[in-house]
Amino acid sequence: MSEQIKITVLCGDGKIPRVIRHDTGKTLLETMRREGVALPSLCGGMGTCGRCAVKFCGYAPLPTPSDRRTLPPDRLREGFRLSCTAHPVKECTVEADFAKAVETEEGRLHVLADYNREQGSTLSGTGLESGLPHPSALGGRTVAAADIGTTTIAMQLLERVSGSVLDTYTCINPQRGYGMDVVSRIRASDAGQGALLQKLVRDALAEGLRRFRQSAGKLGMREPELLAVACNTVMGHIFMGYPTQTLGRSPFCPVNLKTDTLEWNGIRTVLLPNLSAFVGGDILAGLYACGLCGGVPDGTGQAQCVRTPDGGSGGRNGEPVWLFMDLGTNAEMVMGAGTRVAATAAAAGPAFEGRGCDGAMGTERIFAAAHLLEQGLVDGTGLLAEPYFGTGITVETEDRKVFITQEDIRDIQTAKAAVRAGIHFLMERLGVTGDSAIGQVYLAGGMGFYLDGKAAVGLGLLPEAFADRLRTVGNTALAGAGLFARNGWRESGRLLETYGEKVEVFQMAELADFAEVYVGYMDFPVGRHQT
Repeated sequence: MSEQIKITVLCGDGKIPRVIRHDTGKTLLETMRREGVALPSLCGGMGTCGRCAVKFCGYAPLPTPSDRRTLPPDRLREGFRLSCTAHPVKECTVEADFAKAVETEEGRLHVLADYNREQGSTLSGTGLESGLPHPSALGGRTVAAADIGTTTIAMQLLERVSGSVLDTYTCINPQRGYGMDVVSRIRASDAGQGALLQKLVRDALAEGLRRFRQSAGKLGMREPELLAVACNTVMGHIFMGYPTQTLGRSPFCPVNLKTDTLEWNGIRTVLLPNLSAFVGGDILAGLYACGLCGGVPDGTGQAQCVRTPDGGSGGRNGEPVWLFMDLGTNAEMVMGAGTRVAATAAAAGPAFEGRGCDGAMGTERIFAAAHLLEQGLVDGTGLLAEPYFGTGITVETEDRKVFITQEDIRDIQTAKAAVRAGIHFLMERLGVTGDSAIGQVYLAGGMGFYLDGKAAVGLGLLPEAFADRLRTVGNTALAGAGLFARNGWRESGRLLETYGEKVEVFQMAELADFAEVYVGYMDFPVGRHQT
């Protein structure tokens, strides 16, 4: 039977004491979350990331198996425990410098708001062309767009007619303390934290809107009249307050995939439609921004055709073929061949996210792994050469040193296999023959923005035929949300819902030969080319 005890928490550089009430039936992490203590936990309280460790002064609970797996013996002797598994039963004092840990963690992350990397160029239909009059001369109407990512949030204030970007706001998604991936968020929501997760993300967007209203006033513009939100299906469910239980178990049925609206924080807010439980509105927004949806209005009232990619034409009837990819812990991929479009998602794991004590980005680890493979320090099966197998090795990149372990190599292999399997099954679904048949490959999101194409091809993460066909398009979710807001949510919503209904979405794990194909792409290409 649980009871209430007092715990004194020492936070910050000044170790300012704060007394909180703790239910002995709960973990210390649960209590700290309830009390609003900032948390760097990335595993959703599963006892695996080690970020939520605190130091017990005097009395300390007995170490849990997770403590022993995650914390070195000397730290255990000093009284360190993981707050996500600690169940203190006596009044005690703990030292927690979470605020500094969060600040350090977030300082290493760059929140991407750019649409592409080419200087002076833009995505089709975003309206950011040069030579337009000053925004205040176009009527002063503004709209706002938001991309709610699992890790980061990016927002922009746009002049409605021209699409000129008037202000940008970015931050780390404050839900991150409940885990890095959508599965952790679903688990937290199902455990009764849904309302808190919703408040966290809405508060972040409210701060962006507050700044945009100030910016609009200083520019002599009107306050934004519409906020368009693009995000994956889980983030959208949490933002809208939908239950998430059906997203976390088979057959993975979303509560709603269509456009939804609400009056919130003094503004009409619109959630873009989604494609499925695994392929969300951020991907549909990306296709919209890249001009890959048929009949997409360009902001001037004119409809534009589906973009004709450069390169091969390998569809069943010689149609042009394109591939859109957003790589992350859940790697979404969409392929078009003529009038047919198919989409799937791959569970890529942690390889594409920044992690580890050196704070290196996923793209930096991929670059490092490609270097080790080229130097012969990693073989085709993914084994690090001795003596680095057990200790790891530091690789110097252009601007930093990256520490890479055997576990990192395995993570990259599983991500590679998942992505290549996705490409394989998309080609199979649409009758596309050979990697060279794909004319243009659009790399969206932060991973694609910073990914070294040569390293990706060298590891077999992308086929060799893609080397000269990669187009880095950046945060297309934000670009698409902005275009959606400018064109009006009713028109844009109907168009994207209609387009989305034509997309053939499938789950790879349900395919009979998935395991065989997945394993076949696990090895790295050494002295040969993967196809």
